[in-house]
Amino acid sequence: MDKRIVVFVGAHTEPMEQLMVEVCDPSLDLRFTEPIFAKKGEISEAEVLITSGFKVNAALMDTAPNLKMIENAASGFSNIDIEAAKERGIFVCNCPNLNATTTAEMTIALMLACYRRIPMVDRRVKAGEWHKYTYRHDSYELYEKTIGIIGAGLIGKLVMERLQGWGVRIIYSDPFRMALEMEEKYHAEYVDLDTLCREADVISINCPLTPSTRGMINKEKLSLMKKTAIIVNEGRGAIINLDDLAWALENEVIWGAGIDVWEPEPADPNSPLMKMEKVITTSHLGGSTREALVRVYTEALDNAARLFKEGRPYNVRNGL
Repeated sequence: MDKRIVVFVGAHTEPMEQLMVEVCDPSLDLRFTEPIFAKKGEISEAEVLITSGFKVNAALMDTAPNLKMIENAASGFSNIDIEAAKERGIFVCNCPNLNATTTAEMTIALMLACYRRIPMVDRRVKAGEWHKYTYRHDSYELYEKTIGIIGAGLIGKLVMERLQGWGVRIIYSDPFRMALEMEEKYHAEYVDLDTLCREADVISINCPLTPSTRGMINKEKLSLMKKTAIIVNEGRGAIINLDDLAWALENEVIWGAGIDVWEPEPADPNSPLMKMEKVITTSHLGGSTREALVRVYTEALDNAARLFKEGRPYNVRNGL
């Protein structure tokens, strides 16, 4: 039997392409719309379309008459029109939680990088400056701080787990309270959002973007925070009103921030946040490591093979 055609659509790097080729099931004919060294493919010939954030709408689906499945090689799938896919009998799948540990590690890295001013000091040392004493009075440690986690899903829990033994107090806010045994396991206290904003030294956003979380961190919530507080966002960019965040930092309402996710993306290079030393800016890298890519691409391609071998993939998200 001919190999089933799987097309990866969207931008990628040569190492990413090499990884996909290496982990691909031999029953699949893997092609790329923008190949670097592998086989070129067209969306029109795809039986499975794999993407990682590329917008897949109804018009694009209609160019691929043999399309059976769209797999987003990521935890989310908001880039795919799931209703249009359902109407056409096309499975929509994702790769949930495979980069959760990666994102939790990045969350803590942003906390430390912000509090210890690591990127700014790094730039100055490389420029020939030596600031052994300059910032001692205005750099901070996590020890004995209150860490407020917004979102107690898998990533939020993994952040809590990794903070055990750091000598911190953990509070969290979520529409759904954890079971008592989970709170005891993570030494976490359940509070409402306003209490979290008032009491936390570090606020960590680890919740998804929903209608209720869009713009949730605004001037009102920022005004509740301590002047020495920092906020870290590994959720989604639109959860924070970035204009309000810039206002809070410019007016010393809060101390600093670590932002990995933006609205829109790419981030606006003219944003005042880009000029602030106490703001750590990264380019939506929280879930991106080699280990995470191996897990995600293996799952995505194995799921494509599963569709053809068993007739149905895992992690179907559009009700088929």
